[in-house]
Amino acid sequence: MYCIYCRREIQENERRYYSRQAGMKGLYHWDCFVEACRKANREGASELETFSVTETVVPVNNAYSYVGE
Repeated sequence: MYCIYCRREIQENERRYYSRQAGMKGLYHWDCFVEACRKANREGASELETFSVTETVVPVNNAYSYVGE
């Protein structure tokens, strides 16, 4: 069995994790899974920051709409 993050073989005595999470499905070394989650969270946070800077919420007829570039 191989880790889908680092592509190294997972040994019998190593802690492993099978993720069913969308976009991360597969078998990982535990430490690789933790690192993959941290990386995904950093990228997701960056996307949210980009969205909040480039998009604006404005009131329209007592409702709210997104106005972007």
